[in-house]
Amino acid sequence: MALAPHGPAVHDVDEPRPLRAVGDVGSVRLTWREVPGASGYRVHGVATPRTGSWEPDERNLLATHAEPRFVHDGLGPLAVNWSYAVVPVLDHPVPPLGAVTVSTRTSVTVTGEPVATVGSFDGSGLELALAPTGFVHYRSTFPRDVDFRYGYDRADVTWSYLQPGPDDAWAGRRGHRFRLRFDLDRLPAADLDFALWLVDRHATRAGSATLVLNGDTEQTIFFDDPVARDRPPASDASAAVPGLGGGPAYIERTVDRRCLQVGENTIDVVKDHGSWIAYDAVGVFARR
Repeated sequence: MALAPHGPAVHDVDEPRPLRAVGDVGSVRLTWREVPGASGYRVHGVATPRTGSWEPDERNLLATHAEPRFVHDGLGPLAVNWSYAVVPVLDHPVPPLGAVTVSTRTSVTVTGEPVATVGSFDGSGLELALAPTGFVHYRSTFPRDVDFRYGYDRADVTWSYLQPGPDDAWAGRRGHRFRLRFDLDRLPAADLDFALWLVDRHATRAGSATLVLNGDTEQTIFFDDPVARDRPPASDASAAVPGLGGGPAYIERTVDRRCLQVGENTIDVVKDHGSWIAYDAVGVFARR
């Protein structure tokens, strides 16, 4: 695959594994076996390394969930280690599930050399067009969607901070394509990396998009998470307003050098399912 997921950083306890953790850039996904009779689950975690052992208590409680899964995000672009335990909520004391320790990955925006970027990977999309509240003008500003040529176009004019999806009435209830064009003087000796950072996304219908490299459909990327899928539909229409969404996300994929070419290359993000996403920045990076 030309645009392939990076391998996750995982450290699980030996079988049987009641608690599993998968680290990505800036986040960890936890899943665990369901406990009969539990009314919920208390998720505890501590940053490691730390001296000595630790026990789940109120000081390290991260969240309480009804379902046996949790996404711990907002951990930043640098690799960090976390240790987790999950305590079922029952009418009698039970030992915790776990513990499990996992490492997140350092972002390619830190380890790589920029080839073509739009915006700054800084947790803010204010340098992009229409930010922070101009999404209502998307259709008049970008009637043919976004087509950005690196080295020529300006991010504050040619790349919208918000990419709508087919669930968004204010953008015509259709899919929308954002294209990044960049030139290569020669083929790289190694694969490149593609980074798509979001500052926000629809809380319950962020959906997915299709990544397309040089005109060939390669991969579907998902913007929601298992916890968001379990949330009930919002009764308040304000939940569909950008700025009140599901929070940041870091999405990074490997770009197979064999699918690149000398001269112009294109990467399309086609928002063909669900509702809007809001960009921090997007870019292609060479490996150092």
